[in-house]
Amino acid sequence: MSKNIGIIDLGSNSIRLILMRIEANGSYRLLDEIKETARIGESMGPERVIKLPAIERAVQTIKLFQKFCRANKADNVYGVGTAAVRDAVNGVEVLERIMKETGVSFRVLDCEEEARYDYLGVVNSMEFNDALIVDIGGGSTELILCRDREIAHWTSLPLGAVNLTEEFLSSPIPQAEEIKKMETYIRNQYATVPWLEAAKGMEIIGVGGTIRNLGRIDRKRTRYSLNLLHNYRIHKERIKEIYQSLQQKSIDERKATPGLSKERADIILGGFAAASTLVDYIGAPGIRISGSGLREGVFYEHLFREWPRPIVENVTEHSVQNFMDLYQVRRHHAEHVAKLSLSLFDQLRPLHGYGLWERKILRVAALLHDVGNVVSYYNHHKHTMYVLLNARLNGLSHRELVLVALIAACHGKIDLKFKLQQHSDVLFPQDGILVRRLGVLLRMAENLDRTEAGVVEDVICTIKEKEVQIDCISSENADLEIRELYKKVTNFNKVFGLKFKFPKSDVI
Repeated sequence: MSKNIGIIDLGSNSIRLILMRIEANGSYRLLDEIKETARIGESMGPERVIKLPAIERAVQTIKLFQKFCRANKADNVYGVGTAAVRDAVNGVEVLERIMKETGVSFRVLDCEEEARYDYLGVVNSMEFNDALIVDIGGGSTELILCRDREIAHWTSLPLGAVNLTEEFLSSPIPQAEEIKKMETYIRNQYATVPWLEAAKGMEIIGVGGTIRNLGRIDRKRTRYSLNLLHNYRIHKERIKEIYQSLQQKSIDERKATPGLSKERADIILGGFAAASTLVDYIGAPGIRISGSGLREGVFYEHLFREWPRPIVENVTEHSVQNFMDLYQVRRHHAEHVAKLSLSLFDQLRPLHGYGLWERKILRVAALLHDVGNVVSYYNHHKHTMYVLLNARLNGLSHRELVLVALIAACHGKIDLKFKLQQHSDVLFPQDGILVRRLGVLLRMAENLDRTEAGVVEDVICTIKEKEVQIDCISSENADLEIRELYKKVTNFNKVFGLKFKFPKSDVI
């Protein structure tokens, strides 16, 4: 039986809801998400009191979210509160009122729990070994140092987009002295964390609204070919350029910035200052964005609650298996096509010279080559390409994702030259021949399982001077498969420099 799970994050700047669906087969996906800028951390002041207008905004927002969850038949709604309610002297009273008026119970996360949920959101959706995870919120910044995908150190600092703006930026267009004081304060805060020395030169993985807005602005400026933020990389020079350019603009001018949320225009400089200063402080090459953070971490804890630890071992493999279940892929066919593709790949290595990385790309493409059938059988190879480029397949870089999508689409006819040119900002110059070669192998494997009955169990390839001899291991007649292969695979000679032949077949 399927379930819908709502998770509400009561943050200092915004209140966010994600609605996740868990299918009966265990696969899951994001159904919907809503954000409202309630600013409960606004004007708290040194007395640390959440003001009445902010409380009213929070109550009304959560009422709407609860109504939305009921309309979507959410089985459970989990509420978590972060820096503002954690630090406020009246935080408990605020949550009691919210519970009384909305029926949603909130758990206040301490600093360690907030860092842990950020970590769970990232570690279950991205491939990395060592990294510094940063979540710049409205009222605090969480830093999590990871070694071999495990938390080594964590801390929470009072650096948020809201409180930094309120404390340092009073002018409509910030004065140079205000910016300098803010950056000095931020740097001094980072200096209180001794273990940040161990993060020097390390990759930064950023989560949260501040980082996502930074990525959206950069994506607009560079006219990036993919509409994806998860795993998007921003170079340190572009981070500094964006941050410095916004310093010269009024709030209204910032609102007109492509990619920047209008609701964040008045506080974004505080958040960007924290991000830019951190990059400089540890000498990071830039920031890689995670679309999964605290809310997703809460979800993963629920999803994997029966596991010893709520952490997947292999992010890519987990995501591929989730896709196969989610998009109702015929597993016996997909897995057999993957087996045949890899058998061809391994035996033809003297012709292509590729290694384990390319083998992984081919395997993922083979397993997912039919996900487009969920849209329609007709042109399903094109639907597959669209799904893979737009639904979030975790664990792959953007280059890997485009390669997988194009190779998977090659089992049908596509304008490959156009697609390679369209995504030239993501791909390497030599990727065109890689796609063509692996695409041919996938197309061969697909046709060798044309009946989807596993007639061709495996192949034996013999590389000769002018041709590749392919013998089928089969317990029954494979003429249909071989006939289809001869009809559909016409460019083997072009990409590998040799013809292929099935010597024991009477098919012409």
